[in-house]
Amino acid sequence: MGGTNSMPGKISKAMRSKIRPLYRHLLPVPALLIFQLAFGCSVAKRSVPTVSDSPLIGGWHQVSLGVGDELRHCPASVTVANGGVISCSNKDTVEFKSNGTFTAKFPDANIFAVGTWRLDGNVLSVTFTAPREVAGINRSTAIQFDKRGNTITTNSTIEGTSTTEIYVRE
Repeated sequence: MGGTNSMPGKISKAMRSKIRPLYRHLLPVPALLIFQLAFGCSVAKRSVPTVSDSPLIGGWHQVSLGVGDELRHCPASVTVANGGVISCSNKDTVEFKSNGTFTAKFPDANIFAVGTWRLDGNVLSVTFTAPREVAGINRSTAIQFDKRGNTITTNSTIEGTSTTEIYVRE
């Protein structure tokens, strides 16, 4: 993907397709998604770690993108149910900061997004604050860490299609 939007205030379908995977990770993004979350049946109050204690803090580089059972190494593009396309390049990164903010960079699509994040159990919630095409978008995604904390896998649904993204720590 590439290029910029020619009409201020409007976001192209191609740009939306690139931004949507970000929401799943964060977004990661950050959107774009309904996600799975398993709650215990206990009435006891759950303990939620503070942002500064999160294993998510740091830089992450996207390495794979998949639909259903098919997983492709970046750069890759996949088609979702409505005919839209989501993609990743080998340059896409997300940095989660200990103050609860994030920066997502998709250089090939000329997208540089920022926002806030929260990790509650295995659910990552993000709110985009810029650029204006995505500002105010809130998204959540199921996230899993590998045993060492060096790889994250996100699973979500984009426009009716189950998607998976894998990131490695930078």
